[in-house]
Amino acid sequence: MTEFSVSIREMQEKYKVLEFQQKKCSVIFDLSCNLARVLEFCTREIPQAFLFGADTNLRRLTELIVFILNHLTSVMDPEFFELSLRRNGQSLEKVNRGMILAPLAGIILNLLDANAEIDCSERNDVVGVFASMDCPDTVLCGFQYLLEYNWAGSMRGDAYLAKLRQLEQFSNLLLSQAEFREVERMGCEVGSDANDTMCCICYACEVDARFVPCSHLSCFGCISRHLLNCERCFFCNAAVVEVVRTGFRTA
Repeated sequence: MTEFSVSIREMQEKYKVLEFQQKKCSVIFDLSCNLARVLEFCTREIPQAFLFGADTNLRRLTELIVFILNHLTSVMDPEFFELSLRRNGQSLEKVNRGMILAPLAGIILNLLDANAEIDCSERNDVVGVFASMDCPDTVLCGFQYLLEYNWAGSMRGDAYLAKLRQLEQFSNLLLSQAEFREVERMGCEVGSDANDTMCCICYACEVDARFVPCSHLSCFGCISRHLLNCERCFFCNAAVVEVVRTGFRTA
């Protein structure tokens, strides 16, 4: 999707659809849609791979969804974007952004359905993982885009309306958690001078993790999310060999 977005941006800047770039965009988009459909199938058939155990799989999946939604919602000219996807002779009904939005919505709905059916307190929190992303505004904007998209050509009937309501409820839960985290963060900032044990990355949790060998500190949640993409310290860029839980946390 990154290379796809770069090609789209290059064509937008020149406001000219070049044939070789259009072919490249079309192929990348098709591959991305197919990947999203595979992930939709996995969340429907084996949701436990994302809902149980370490939440790494769920976080990776969430990051992918947010990444794609961000690229789709940040396009300056939606009509130009749609034109860039279609090869000669292909119609808007056959090739449009709904091709990738539909499986993304399906992934989220599959996880919510499985989460509701599983009676186990140890399952991963789908809402909590989405709400814990470092870009809450981007996440909420992406879900708003999903809700406002014209699904008339893809879904119809009562089932379609029920799915939209389910996505809307999920979006409202995300908004509530984002507002709660912001209030919590602001409260932590006010008291930060009096509390040196507060994590200086999120300002929402107490320090309870030390990085080896550099010995810098943060909360365990922040360093865990950071290590999914980078194995170096936030502060000094040293390689993090191990994360040791400390006794700073009081709650």
